[in-house]
Amino acid sequence: MGDMMKPSVIQRSLQAFVLTGVLLIVSCGFMRSKVPTRNYFEINYPLESQAAVESGRPYSYSLQVQQFNVQRIYGRQNIVYRFAPQELKWYEYQQWAVRPDYMVTDIVYRHLESVNLFNRVGTEFLETRPDYRLEGTVNALERLDAGDLVFGHLAISFRMVRTADGQQVWEYSFDERKQVYQKEMMYTVIALSQIMQSRMNVVVGQLDSLFTSLGGGPPFKGRPVRIQEPGKAAEDTTGANTKDTGYEIIPESRIKRK
Repeated sequence: MGDMMKPSVIQRSLQAFVLTGVLLIVSCGFMRSKVPTRNYFEINYPLESQAAVESGRPYSYSLQVQQFNVQRIYGRQNIVYRFAPQELKWYEYQQWAVRPDYMVTDIVYRHLESVNLFNRVGTEFLETRPDYRLEGTVNALERLDAGDLVFGHLAISFRMVRTADGQQVWEYSFDERKQVYQKEMMYTVIALSQIMQSRMNVVVGQLDSLFTSLGGGPPFKGRPVRIQEPGKAAEDTTGANTKDTGYEIIPESRIKRK
């Protein structure tokens, strides 16, 4: 009887050994599987310092670039993507390198400093009061995705205040999207950087004209200059209606094929 039980015990031991080996192999396979990594991006572009022929740069004023406000849905480091005006999501592994309020403030500051528009540009004035303060709000910073159509969408409003009395003397806003032809996130960030660069060039041009008109006189005391552009689509090939929201995401199923 004892001899009849020995093969059964040995067989069970072999089965357990084989099962353990299989489990080890499977677990090692899972351990070797690729773990998703986070990718970090920033809005960035080459800084240039070309001044218009009629420019009087640098102007004898100081400017403080105040930290920009960001609408709450865009305030986290996760990049926002949207399929429809009513629905948005955040990427888990596609993130901004720093918070958007710091990122936008930094690029605005560096751009204004590079063009030598004022005798001093800074983000903090601890011992002296600047002549002017530049404020801004980021109203959109996202990727619009309609399947085979992808856009970078950026909207920012600017205002400049005379610090002596808090009077607003200038403002400018834009709402622009730019079509992207590659799916990788890098190309969306490049599109956003191109929008930012072109719009900052507009900001510099307007401020240059404003201070040139002063002719080196005292800080501007006229009525505020308001320049506001409605929402527009850069390289927009969709024919989308921009009257109400500034853009419309068109589902792939609605796109007419030639």
